[in-house]
Amino acid sequence: MNSTVLQSALREWTTLIRSPRLWATFAIVVAIFVATGPSGTMQGMGLAERAAFWTLLHAAAWAVAIAIITLGEIWLGEHISSTLALLTINAVIATPFVAAAVELVRWSWLGLTPTTLSYGSQLAVCLPLSILFSLLTHMTMSAGPPAPEPPQLTEVSAPIPQVPPPLLARLKPDIRGPILHLTVEDHYTVVTTARGRQLILLRFSDALGELGTTDGLQTHRSHWVAADHVARLEKAGGRAVIRLKSGTAVPVSRSYSDTVRSRFGAL
Repeated sequence: MNSTVLQSALREWTTLIRSPRLWATFAIVVAIFVATGPSGTMQGMGLAERAAFWTLLHAAAWAVAIAIITLGEIWLGEHISSTLALLTINAVIATPFVAAAVELVRWSWLGLTPTTLSYGSQLAVCLPLSILFSLLTHMTMSAGPPAPEPPQLTEVSAPIPQVPPPLLARLKPDIRGPILHLTVEDHYTVVTTARGRQLILLRFSDALGELGTTDGLQTHRSHWVAADHVARLEKAGGRAVIRLKSGTAVPVSRSYSDTVRSRFGAL
């Protein structure tokens, strides 16, 4: 696992920590456990102790699960196209670690020494929880903030650099080449190069930041094109579009239209 994956994971962990959805779900789950008092905690603990115990246990379980699942989303997401398969694999990988965290809290708080039987029972209990963690993490990462639309087009007039842009390191070796087009597809950024096309689990705004000094411009909140790959500026359905040399029509939003026209001429 390289440093790029870890850096991406740190960004996603920061996003998750700030997610109201995460904390709302956490509060609801803990409240249910406190109210129902499973595993004998209703009879053996008062309300305050029960609340503290379940808050600690879930905090440990959630922290472990989210850390592992986030790494899985970033690392495995580049190789597994099926969302259902990705969610399932991440949940299965996280479950043994979540069960270990739960056993550790039970041992430290209740004095219950972990055994093979108790750990096996926790695996069965933690699997559905890990599925919840996997789904929640995936939804939060997918709903990351969209790329901001500045009033002026971001344009780099420098020539194509000799040093490859950082974004290329995320691509398979046989795909790496001059970057021609970036766009958004679901929670992925689609990178098109002169040698092929690949989906990567990376927010569009982060992908733009890894283009280095590649000569190109953003035409829409979901599209960036390389200047050398633009064939012409035209109209389609009453709206401005950029026609790429590949024949693809890329939309031009109003906030970018003035700079696009100044670069490629009026319609």
